Amino acid sequence: MHAATAVTHPPAYSASQPLPAAPAARPSLVSLRRLFWLRWALLAGEALCLLSCEPIIGVALPAGPLLVVFALQALFNMLTGLRLRLHTTHGSAPREAELMGQLLVDLTALSAILFYTGGATNPFVSFYLPGLAIAAAILPWRQVVALACYALACYTVLLFEYLPLDLHDPDKAVNYHLAGMWLNFVASAVMIALFVARLSGVLRQREAQLHLAREQLLREARVEDLNAQAAAVAHEIGTPLATLAVIAGELRGDASDRARGATPVADYLPDLQTVEQQLDLCRSILARLREDPATLEPQRIDAWLGSFAERWQLRHPNATLHASATPPGRRDGHRAGPRRSDPDDPARQRRAQPARRGPRTEAASARY
Repeated sequence: MHAATAVTHPPAYSASQPLPAAPAARPSLVSLRRLFWLRWALLAGEALCLLSCEPIIGVALPAGPLLVVFALQALFNMLTGLRLRLHTTHGSAPREAELMGQLLVDLTALSAILFYTGGATNPFVSFYLPGLAIAAAILPWRQVVALACYALACYTVLLFEYLPLDLHDPDKAVNYHLAGMWLNFVASAVMIALFVARLSGVLRQREAQLHLAREQLLREARVEDLNAQAAAVAHEIGTPLATLAVIAGELRGDASDRARGATPVADYLPDLQTVEQQLDLCRSILARLREDPATLEPQRIDAWLGSFAERWQLRHPNATLHASATPPGRRDGHRAGPRRSDPDDPARQRRAQPARRGPRTEAASARY
């Protein structure tokens, strides 16, 4: 017999191990990455506005200063991309101060653009609000308050210090302002929807993962407590069972001693043998309760099958179990493991009738 397959001895209690989950990205790293791509999108929109304002709506913008601001924004965003690569390579995450610095640069760039495009009269002046909404989603409240105070100071300065827009047709200034307010609302809504809502989804997912981890820890703690209680109970019950085993052994010896003749307990010899078998079963169960599931090692199928058949036989003394491990080359599609046949099967009853002396159960060979 050479069964190559190994099985693990089944412990009395075991904790269900979860499937390994993919490591979740850090929220601060996700925030920095989205700020990086959002800044490129804003730069593309700013460049488009610079190119299309004068030909389409007749508003002349100072191209020189604005291009300098755009170039500085692009340079800063490339440095942000390098920071992202460093964080990803080293497995680190940006701190809150770094995220605050990113938003501070964005608010400063927005203030510079507004200064050259009409100041507080520019309909895009409320673009401060989406930036503060992003800050509220990713930063602590103290840093959010600091950024809000900075944005308020910039807005206040733009009320008095700015370069007015050069309109080709001043009579359409109100229409231009209303159109700019509509575009500002659309851009703000898109920014909040794409950044804040998705970031909130990441935070909710992280919260759910933490909740599952807490539940797993609680389950493992309950299983460990249960194992400890089982070991304590096994230790306390071991002494009474040992005493019962000694008494049962002495009574069985008196009943089976022919030299002493007919003793009062001689008629109970089968019952005493059954009692000893059940005590052996109890001792084997207590021994398994004392085992530590974490220290158990895999066993060969033939070694495990013998102990399993012995325990099964002790639980069913009136039945017979035949179990064997078949070499791997003799697979014929039967289900592996010892299997009790149905005692009500007519074919089984016809085969067992010539030699039937009591309830009999046969098991198919375990094939591996």
